[in-house]
Amino acid sequence: MGDTTDARPLRPLLMAAWGMGLVAIDFNINGLDLVPDPIGWALALMAALRLASRHAGFRWAAGAAGLALLVSLPSWVGVSGAVLSVASYVASTGFVFAVCTALIALVPHRASGAQTIRWADVALTVLVPLVAWTAGPGSTPAVVLLVLAGLTVFVCFIVLMVQSSRDPLVPVG
Repeated sequence: MGDTTDARPLRPLLMAAWGMGLVAIDFNINGLDLVPDPIGWALALMAALRLASRHAGFRWAAGAAGLALLVSLPSWVGVSGAVLSVASYVASTGFVFAVCTALIALVPHRASGAQTIRWADVALTVLVPLVAWTAGPGSTPAVVLLVLAGLTVFVCFIVLMVQSSRDPLVPVG
């Protein structure tokens, strides 16, 4: 028989990347979301649970994805509110931060990118609402730039997960 070790132990990150892609896509017809966020968060949760034994960051990511899944259910059926929005925003940032933390430890050649993504995501999580809530009517260009920066970080995060899903782990020790 051949070698039964997993050559790509972080392969579930590909499922998480697909999940995050589904979360990012908002395709509505007459108010019906055809690509529901709960499906994307369920994929991210399953991936994080599969990876939980590899690093504590993935256990934290599973918790964040679980929270995001719960919070996304009411919004999928049209319920909205500030508390749900904040919880969703925090859960998403927690997921990114936790996954990047695990990747920094497990895939050293991706550590620099993961470090940049996790802190850029945290900074944007703070800056976007701060600028939106405190600035006056002339702040629209600043908010648009911050949102575009957030989308860029999100796309970079998805790319990082896809790339990392193909990587072997570096032996520790």
